[in-house]
Amino acid sequence: MLSASARPRPTGGVAARITLLVLVAATGIVGYLGIRPSQSWILALTAVLVALAVDGIVRTHPRWRQSGFANGLVHLMLPGLAVLAAGLFIHETLDGYERTGAGILAALGVGAIALGLYTTVDYSSTYYGAMRIGLAVATYLAAFALFSVSYAADVNLPVSAIAVGVVAALLATELIRESRMLDNSSLIAGFAIGISLAELRVALYFFPLDGLLGGALLVIGFYLGTGLVHHLGDRDLQFLTLLEYLAVAGVAVAAVVFTRVTVGG
Repeated sequence: MLSASARPRPTGGVAARITLLVLVAATGIVGYLGIRPSQSWILALTAVLVALAVDGIVRTHPRWRQSGFANGLVHLMLPGLAVLAAGLFIHETLDGYERTGAGILAALGVGAIALGLYTTVDYSSTYYGAMRIGLAVATYLAAFALFSVSYAADVNLPVSAIAVGVVAALLATELIRESRMLDNSSLIAGFAIGISLAELRVALYFFPLDGLLGGALLVIGFYLGTGLVHHLGDRDLQFLTLLEYLAVAGVAVAAVVFTRVTVGG
């Protein structure tokens, strides 16, 4: 058994890699936001490079022992989608020099995600709980940004629904990887959540919602689906837990409806 002081921690080499990762992410995101007309391939290439880099960083952890398709794939999802979410959301909501500042902050967030994924390889790490919470927050923020963009973008309903479903399925694998579901089971669960969110996107088409409110409702559904699946995977879903999730979702939906009525007119 390793003592607390002897447990593996991020080394200088890992810190250097994460710093380089932040620079790559910042260059790609700011470049995408600053060049006119926008070059979508820059953001897509940045997302791929960041995802592969984070996966490589995670695999350098001394306690990396995982194997299997799902375990190897899960660390690609969040960082890559976070880059896409940041670039697209900033592009849709901000103008001028604010874009540059927001892009740099987003790149720092990508670095924090990389550190979180690296740290959580070691389940006994002192910072495991805090890092998992941070990764969950990052996942929901990325989901909200991508859902909002897909809702507000000038695309037809089938394309928007498919985009929402794919994003939900990929991000769900990050949130449920702590449960007892292993390998392909977690992928199947993520696929089911993706289908459910795509159906919800179709249902929301018939309501007068803007991108932000529509994205908020989709995130609420995503929260409900991933939370319940996580507990089902751990076989600890109880009636009171179900009520808690439904209550939180109900209050959140009520807040969105209230905002739509009072602000949207």
